[in-house]
Order: sequence, then structure tokens, then C-alpha cells
Amino acid sequence: MKKPTYQTRVLILTLFLFASTVAGAQNILTKEANLIQSGDSLIKECVEYVSAGDAGDNAVWDFCGLEETGSKYQIRYSVLDSTGLVAYDARQTVKYTLSHDSLFLVEVETPQQNTKYSQLPLILSFPFGLNQTFKTCYNGKGRYCGTHYKRNFGTVKTIADGQGTIILSESDTLPNTLRVYTVTTEAIRLNKDSCRNDSDNLKQVITEHYRWYTRGYRYPVFETITSSTYDNLNHVGTQQYAYRCPPDMQTGLTDDVNEQIRKEDKSMINYRNKGESSTNQDGGTFFHYDIKTNGNQVTVTYDITATSRIHVMIVDIMGRVYRDLQQTNDPGIGYVMDIDCSGLHRGQYIFYINVNGTIYNAKIPIK
Repeated sequence: MKKPTYQTRVLILTLFLFASTVAGAQNILTKEANLIQSGDSLIKECVEYVSAGDAGDNAVWDFCGLEETGSKYQIRYSVLDSTGLVAYDARQTVKYTLSHDSLFLVEVETPQQNTKYSQLPLILSFPFGLNQTFKTCYNGKGRYCGTHYKRNFGTVKTIADGQGTIILSESDTLPNTLRVYTVTTEAIRLNKDSCRNDSDNLKQVITEHYRWYTRGYRYPVFETITSSTYDNLNHVGTQQYAYRCPPDMQTGLTDDVNEQIRKEDKSMINYRNKGESSTNQDGGTFFHYDIKTNGNQVTVTYDITATSRIHVMIVDIMGRVYRDLQQTNDPGIGYVMDIDCSGLHRGQYIFYINVNGTIYNAKIPIK
């Protein structure tokens, strides 16, 4: 995470002080302003992955100077019926349904596989603001490569964990931005025979998804995704992505609601300030850790060389999260984290650690 320059910090402080005098400028996601809208078409830029940064109020996320890492891709939205919505691009088609003020995932289809959900994952609930959270369980089934039957089941937890200013470029410093964090844990069962139910052959996936919503824009202006895959608790690999969809890619949409919001805010907050922004990259974080288990007690000792956000999860073979801990530490050595695993069944578990966006994994026994 890059640190803003002195000039940028002065600009941001001015914006915060000005915004704090206007209660209406706080960013709350609403169905009218943030639900996907039929007929919209967006271009997303694939950029280099970057740590999600700090949570909390008055945060500053500096993503200025990120280089594009792949081709841009177009995503389109349309309506299926009175409650059904669909988003599609060259890689996948995603179907949703709106129930009252909640948006649920219904189906995902790619050239390789498809999944239809019988117990639907909750994607967003409106209105949604800082520190609000929800958690749901889900399950679904489908086909993989046309030859294997597939079952998916797991949990999804979403929290609006931060609010502040995001810096996308030297001309895009955007206050009143809400960060929405979603962690999805999933177990996947594949078999050529749809009747077999082999619990000893499961894959697990842990996905952390951050979305930054700026007031006055319907869609996230920035996203990061970290997805780790396991085969019977053994780590297979981790993939990380970042996408940028800045304001100038959204202002061309036919969106009377957000256009009016931007007009109302323009006289109070300058969303397009030309202030200077740092483009220097961080030197990185060195993280060394050791895990010891003693019956149902897990002890982690670690050293870090930079201020770090530590996110630890203990997940079983079925993708269920049994422990979920987050903390921020300054540089230092000899940190100790004791985790009481009383009540967990005996067996093997995934020990998952996310340190400023870098993923570490271990398979641990609970006795």
C-alpha cells in the first residue's frame, strides 16, 4: 500500500473536514443508486494487484500509479423478468434475483462449468452502510466440463468495513467511498456419478473480495480478489486480481439518480482535485511465522517488518469457517496469537493467513 505525499494528505484532510459538515454526504448503498441497472455497459481495467489496506472510518486507500496487467473487458447488465437480473461478459454469465431489498446470486455459467443455487448466496442488502454485516449459507449444483456432476456449499460473509477516500490517479481523488468486504468459503464435490457422495474427495476455495463504492457512482470504482484453492485441505494455488472502473467510465451511463447525487455534491466536495499523489511502491512486507498445535490449542508466533493487517481463518474440509480473527500489528518480532479450538471435531483443518494481501497456508491437526 503506497503512502500519500504531504500535499495529498493536506488535500484529504481538507476534504474530510469539509465532508464532515455535510451529513447527507455519507455514503450509504441504496437499491436506487447501487443496484445493477439494465442496459448498462462498463469497461473494467485489469491492473496489478495491491493490498486492500486499512479498515475503519476516515481511511485512505492510495491506488495511484497501478499499471494495467491485461486487456480491458466489457461487462453488460440486463433484466430477465420483474426480479431477475443478469451480468455477462466474455468469460461468464451471472444471474441474480431481487427479493425485497436483498440481491441474491442464482446461477453462474462459464464455458467450463455452471452452478445453479438452491439455497441462494446473499450478495447485497439495501440500505448498507459502514459496520453493517450479514452472513448466509448456500448450496448449489451443476456440471463441470460436461462430464462431472458438481455440488457447491459454503458460507458468505459481507461487511462494510471501511469508509474514507480512495485515490485512483492524480485526477481521481474520491472521498465518501465505502469499502465492502466479502469472504466466501466453499466446498466443492465432483463426481461422474451424480449418486455418489464421497466426503473424502473435496476441494475447498477461500475467496476474499473487496469492493470500493464511491458516492454518486452505481458500480465499484475498484475491486480486489484473492482466491485460494485446496484439494482435501492441501493448498493447490492462490490467484489474485485487481480491477479499476474509474468515474469517467461510469459518468456516460444513463443514471439519473447518481447524476443528481453528483450535482448535489459538486458544490460541497471536489471529486476531481488535481492534487499530487505518490506513485512510489512499498518495499514489501517480510512475514515469518511458525504454527504449533497442542490438542485443541493452536499457537502462532510471527515476525513482521511493516505495519500489517493479519487475517486468520481455520476452515474444515467442508468449507466451514470455525475461527475468524483479524488484527493490525506494527513491525516487530515475537508476536504470539493463541487460538482456542475447543469444540472442534478431531481432524485436519486449513490454517489460512492473509498478510496485507499475501496468502500463507498450512494444514493443521486438531486433536
